[in-house]
Amino acid sequence: MVLFGLLMVLSSSFIFAQERTGFGLSFVSKQLVFAALGFGCLYIASLVDYTRWWDWGYAILILATLLLLLVMIPGVGTKIGGAQRWLRMGPLSFQPGEFAKFALILFVARQLDVKGGRLHNISAGVLANFVVPLPALLLLLAQPDFGTTVIICTVIVALMFLAGVPKRYLAVTFTLALAVGAWLMLSTPYRRQRLMTFLDPWQDPGGTGFQIIQSLVGVSHGGFWGVGLGNGKEKLFYLPEAHNDFIFAVIGEELGFLGVIGLVCTYLYFVYRGLLISWNSHVVHRDRFGLYLGAGITLALGLQGLVNMAVVLGLVPTKGLNLPFISYGGSALIVDLFAVGILLSIARGPRSVRSPTRG
Repeated sequence: MVLFGLLMVLSSSFIFAQERTGFGLSFVSKQLVFAALGFGCLYIASLVDYTRWWDWGYAILILATLLLLLVMIPGVGTKIGGAQRWLRMGPLSFQPGEFAKFALILFVARQLDVKGGRLHNISAGVLANFVVPLPALLLLLAQPDFGTTVIICTVIVALMFLAGVPKRYLAVTFTLALAVGAWLMLSTPYRRQRLMTFLDPWQDPGGTGFQIIQSLVGVSHGGFWGVGLGNGKEKLFYLPEAHNDFIFAVIGEELGFLGVIGLVCTYLYFVYRGLLISWNSHVVHRDRFGLYLGAGITLALGLQGLVNMAVVLGLVPTKGLNLPFISYGGSALIVDLFAVGILLSIARGPRSVRSPTRG
């Protein structure tokens, strides 16, 4: 998937990079460096006994929260496209929201493991999974990064369901989450505009609806077989963010319906393997922490991929989420590959003498 992503970043960014920097390989060369760093992190994470992350859960969440707080400090955080999500370190920039996604999943997996026998209690089954992570979630919303917040909260609820939290608690949590999400969407002008654009992008085809319309045109132009790799037209300054959030539209145009189905099946297989690894951790090693952590990582990556593709196809409002392993972006690729390394460690099983389940 990463190699395929490099190929599509090259195809979708070459002309744009040539115009902007005078070097057509600018974006794909950076992405190649990110991929190398990401696979290095994957290898290291696969060697670390994943049960060690149980001990580091609180520290990592605190670190992620502090990084999110630094982003909001003027002069420290960097604002790009109206969103303040980046920390700049010399020539490099880092998006702490990607790291926070992993930190929050790790923390909730730890909490569900610790409180496994008390999940029928609302404080242990529900509040413990949201109260401590709340500052990080609020900081994500303040950036603003509504899409990542929604992904994280959805995964948390899914892990609560997997852990056996009573369905009545899940129903109340889900209802409250929907109400808060609807209020955030309708009370904020730019989010409300995104919703109206989603409902009818043709009401402003040259403005707010331009990106999604061009995305649909590109996918439609691809037909069944596609126009051929490198032959797409939408990436020629028609489709904004062609190498990033909307790279799936380039795939649909150049590789057609067959390319789209192939990529969807690849994501489904990834999710299947990730959930199988997680389930085996529970069945073979009697390890709830491995089950929750592996399932959380898998669901987060799979759900983000699903939402990105749905946005490109006009099925949900624009979220600003990239396509895991495929889209251009260093922070996301490095953290996602690091998380896959943890999945590989879970697949090998716990290597510590004591049981990883402390609850």
